[in-house]
Amino acid sequence: MAITAYDALTERKKPAKIINFSDSASSSSSLVDLSSTTFRDSIRSLLSDYAATEDYTVHGNTVSCIFLYSEETGAVFPLFTVEERISEGDLSHNLLCDVCRCVGWGHHYVTKRKYHLIIPRIDKWKEPLTRETIKASTHLMHGVIHCNGFGHLLCINTDDALRNYFSGDQIMHLWDRLCSTLHTRKISLDDISRKGSMDLRLLHGVAYGRPWFGKWDYMFSHGSFGIRKEQYSRAICILSSMEVDKIKEDFSGTRKERLMKMIINFYIESSKTPLVTLSELLQFMLAFASKAPVERTTAMSLVAMSSNHVSNPIPEDDGDTSDSSFTSSPDDQEESDNNENDSDADDVLVDQDTTMVGMVPPKYNSFDAMARGEDARWSAKRLSNAAQAVLKVFNERNNSVITRQELREAVRGSIGDTGLIDFLLKHIDKVLIGDQIVQRFTNPESRMLQFSLRKITSPDLEREAKKRRKTQETDEWRSTTPGLDPYEDILYLYQNLLLSYPDTEVYSDASEVILNCKGFVKEWPLLSHQEKNYLTVSCQVLPNHEEVLRDFTRKLPPGELVMVPQNATIRELKSAAEKALRDTYFVMENFEVLEIKKKDLKKIDETSGVKSDGNKIMMTEFLVTGFGLDTGTELRYEGGFDDWTVECRCGARDDDGERMVACDACKVWHHTKCHSIEDDEVVPQVFLCNRCFGDSVRSKKRCVAKR
Repeated sequence: MAITAYDALTERKKPAKIINFSDSASSSSSLVDLSSTTFRDSIRSLLSDYAATEDYTVHGNTVSCIFLYSEETGAVFPLFTVEERISEGDLSHNLLCDVCRCVGWGHHYVTKRKYHLIIPRIDKWKEPLTRETIKASTHLMHGVIHCNGFGHLLCINTDDALRNYFSGDQIMHLWDRLCSTLHTRKISLDDISRKGSMDLRLLHGVAYGRPWFGKWDYMFSHGSFGIRKEQYSRAICILSSMEVDKIKEDFSGTRKERLMKMIINFYIESSKTPLVTLSELLQFMLAFASKAPVERTTAMSLVAMSSNHVSNPIPEDDGDTSDSSFTSSPDDQEESDNNENDSDADDVLVDQDTTMVGMVPPKYNSFDAMARGEDARWSAKRLSNAAQAVLKVFNERNNSVITRQELREAVRGSIGDTGLIDFLLKHIDKVLIGDQIVQRFTNPESRMLQFSLRKITSPDLEREAKKRRKTQETDEWRSTTPGLDPYEDILYLYQNLLLSYPDTEVYSDASEVILNCKGFVKEWPLLSHQEKNYLTVSCQVLPNHEEVLRDFTRKLPPGELVMVPQNATIRELKSAAEKALRDTYFVMENFEVLEIKKKDLKKIDETSGVKSDGNKIMMTEFLVTGFGLDTGTELRYEGGFDDWTVECRCGARDDDGERMVACDACKVWHHTKCHSIEDDEVVPQVFLCNRCFGDSVRSKKRCVAKR
């Protein structure tokens, strides 16, 4: 048992209650038996029967604790629950749920309560929770569930001190069983899980056709930048179906050929079954990485015996200088010797002794190369002309430092295409313009993106580029033998197959699609809420005519789950539905149910039973009409009442959680990234979308013509 966990248990002032759980149990099995089939009642039962109330509150909200005991490891872990009650008079923080808005649940009614379920890091188990610590993203587990059963998994982390007791898989398994026990309806998450520098949603997506969370049935919910499910599925298919033989063929003739073939061939020879596709290869490599060290060593020995495997086979120069190298060429060695003799002299530039330290060498030597490399919509000639307009601005201002907004506005006087300007300002530091380069940097005090013009010499640039290239090449594959560190092998394939690929951008584009899909959701079907002697049905409130007209474009909120006895009548369902709706939502504090209807709007006799036709359920979904909705409260929809519109050039029509900016003319929201505004850049004080800027230009031209 983890000593700290034991101490936390025995040193408590109040008696603790413990729930035993087994890691081997099904994720759909309950931790404890609760009589209710709805989340709002299940969470109350769990807290009243098993939790001990702490002697402190978080901003007036009750904190409870349950201890969980792992039968496999003998470890004990605290599960804290904070019942956050939503109060309309509380102005200390945002009462609406930003996560609901970003996952497409902004049309849900605001609930009266939400529950934070938290397992803190081991060094925080004895410390009281606060409003600030609740927001931390370092908890071992943190989920928040609204009292209507819709919730969000906010973070899952591992702790080195608990690695043998509570792994990431075990934490996730516990969370899934907890959700099943409490009869949750839907749980969303943003998948930003990583293994070192690899995003698991990409690695596992290619290997298994689903993210890491897919092991617990979390499915695609929404993508950023307008990406749809079919695009995501197609990207997965493109990458997972890559043939291993075709990969080796495509790398033939490159500097990476020998290393790529060496890694792939090792795992092919280690496998007892053929590895035909990249999906099969990555699956085997991940399984190999999970083996005990002695098993991996044995496999490496067998492969070495069968193929005379060399223990330290670092590839030699194959002649393609455009790709990464793992040996020093004569030129590189000479450069190294010169650096040792000249000390810091090689880092000094001709122009005003400006050093190259911190400057990124230009990636392209011409605008032709830049247009191809960055997949530009504009020709090299147009990019070059726009760059000359930028240089003209610098010359007019005596080469002073200029903010992005100032430079953009100045260039717009001669270049009308704002898309071209934004693209150029984003990539202009990647190309050499004669003997000059425009440098981008962020002012450390104002945090504003600024530009400056530097005159440099080609030899200095080439020396610095070689230094950087050598550093990147040395760090690219830190292992010496395939199989010795499987994750280094996987990382090499991840970087050179998924993030880059010889002579094509199809695979890197597919990878970008997957990386832009972070939103996943799991839904527990209505059948999972049924119990032996009770029926659980969905009752969806149907607004009246005036309410429908006012919120015509907004989707109806989901129905509320209501539990009634099997022999209940429609009249009894009315009473149970009214009680549940009042208990759950702010807007329904005084709501009265008038009528229960079928989904096709047909009326139902109040004396008829909910269950009929020879013990078959007549239906599980009903419509509810009534009066008393509080239409004046600001706590009506989780997305708020703001009538805002998203219409970005990428196709996005809703808030997807990415950074956005509103056009100052039409008030329509757009992604900053889609308008070449980086995440670390300050949004311009005046932002016009392409359509409004075009209207402005045409209006000015008409005014000039009239004069």
